[in-house]
Amino acid sequence: MNIKSVQYGADEINGLLNSLRKYDNAIGSYEQHLILPDYNTYSIKLTNGSIRIYIEELEDKQTLPQERLKDIAARFRERK
Repeated sequence: MNIKSVQYGADEINGLLNSLRKYDNAIGSYEQHLILPDYNTYSIKLTNGSIRIYIEELEDKQTLPQERLKDIAARFRERK
């Protein structure tokens, strides 16, 4: 497996979050993120919860099919 060492910032994450809100408008605003290297994911803290996004999804954010975007949006966990 070839893992890239590219790190994405708030601008890239916000771009993908904007696309995800089309499928779940409850997804809050970006606050901060943490890279989880064991899983190759970003844990994104939002104003009202969190969501996990795989590094590959950030790499391919411009070409992700609609079904994949729906799956990512379904990972949103609202803070209670």
